[in-house]
Amino acid sequence: MRHLIFSLSLFLCFSSRAQVFHIPDTSALLVKTTSQSPAHWYIEVFSDISTDTVLRWKATHFDNVPVQWQISMDDQTTFHANVQVGDSGDFNLLANQAFATKLIIGAMLNGTPGHGICYFDVYDPDNASVIQEISYEFIVTPSTNAITELNEASFLEWKEGILKVKDEREAVFQVSDLSGRIAVQNKLTNQLNISDLPKNQVLLIQVKLDNKQAIIKIYN
Repeated sequence: MRHLIFSLSLFLCFSSRAQVFHIPDTSALLVKTTSQSPAHWYIEVFSDISTDTVLRWKATHFDNVPVQWQISMDDQTTFHANVQVGDSGDFNLLANQAFATKLIIGAMLNGTPGHGICYFDVYDPDNASVIQEISYEFIVTPSTNAITELNEASFLEWKEGILKVKDEREAVFQVSDLSGRIAVQNKLTNQLNISDLPKNQVLLIQVKLDNKQAIIKIYN
């Protein structure tokens, strides 16, 4: 009986040790343009024990990440400015907190589009057999917010994120996505602030002024 109790105690101790943390969402998707740099988002880590502990992350491999991108990791204990494959860092996982600990990835895009994935392992350094892989996927397209379709002959101009009618007259603006869903319909104004439009998608802006018409395609 004592042997059974001892074995059971060891099992419970090991089980408790194995359940130090959990990560409900192990992947993050970042859809950005090259003008949205640095691009950053996070994955949350939750504590499963009642005391603070130390965890470790390690960059295991990067798939198709452009060499021009500079990857950073902020684990809320230390900010790591230039993370390479094989780099790691220890961070504090606090217990009894209202909010989870965030592993915040960042990427200085340096004007370079691409589609890459950064993979990391998160584990307890005192029990490295319990490992959770996480990934951050970046889809970065060239910025088209400069509206290259406009030229000197156009009745429109692009200035500091605002599409404007040059002579200040009011025109009819309509904005839709590629499926035809309308975001802005028949708005009579002399300017349109692009930051007010839906994000992370291709949009078509149609502008009518008297007998003139312009259609501008952007990725916002």
